[in-house]
Amino acid sequence: MTSILQALFDGLASGAIYGIIALGLSLQFGVMKIINFAHGSFLMVAMYLTFWATSLLGLHLLAAIPLVVAVLYLVGWGTQRWLIEPVYRKEATREPISVLIFTTGLWIFLDNLFLVLAGPDYRTPAGDWANGVFVLGDLIFTYPQVAGLVVSVLVTLLLVLFMRYTRLGRAIRATGQDREAASVLGIDSAAVYRTSFAIGLAILGVAGALLLAIFPVDPFIGDLFGVRAFIIVVLGGIGSIGGALAGGLMVGLIESLGAQFLPITYSEALIFAIFLAVLYFRPQGLFGVERA
Repeated sequence: MTSILQALFDGLASGAIYGIIALGLSLQFGVMKIINFAHGSFLMVAMYLTFWATSLLGLHLLAAIPLVVAVLYLVGWGTQRWLIEPVYRKEATREPISVLIFTTGLWIFLDNLFLVLAGPDYRTPAGDWANGVFVLGDLIFTYPQVAGLVVSVLVTLLLVLFMRYTRLGRAIRATGQDREAASVLGIDSAAVYRTSFAIGLAILGVAGALLLAIFPVDPFIGDLFGVRAFIIVVLGGIGSIGGALAGGLMVGLIESLGAQFLPITYSEALIFAIFLAVLYFRPQGLFGVERA
């Protein structure tokens, strides 16, 4: 019974971080109607920025989050403004296929750029906090797991409140539902796209810092989590904020609890089997809303 409870907590903790990795992608996907294939690579960038902030600046891993979030927000805004937006203007369609090709190229470029800059070695954060644990009975809780669970839920809640109760959040939702109608109402869709992309990467700044406490970073770590984020977005429902967190928790629990009863490769196969089943029977996702 103890092993099941431990696996349950481990799955919730890792799943919460998976959820906010997917959260930014879900926001971009829901508003811009494109898949950012470089999402995992931007997560890798966030992890390296966190590593450098802790090793060179001496910051605590959690204290590095605001700095990394600010840098990723600016990178996201600039990427949308000067790299992706011109592609939109040239192709002049709602879902330009050229953007998918461009983000694929950006994914490969970023991976190889950081291979040159940082080398192929695995990096772990400085300090002992990432190795800290506390014990409750027979259960062991690590500091990064608890922080990841709490911070992930908090970030999701803050984004929900932002989207629901702020003028900019409502403009983002309106643009995601109908860009042309939003433009008629005076909403600058280009500005909304820049902000949405920037917020999506800013959330990755949080996820990268939390993930670095659990996984060492290397130039290709984003490939694994980029694919996982796409699976979670589909499971939770494209554009659904709560669905991204719920989908992440689901994947984390399947991964952790499945390992208690099945070989690890089988639990991974189960995740993909559920992903394919959702695509076939409920393409809007488990928590998404079907639109006419």
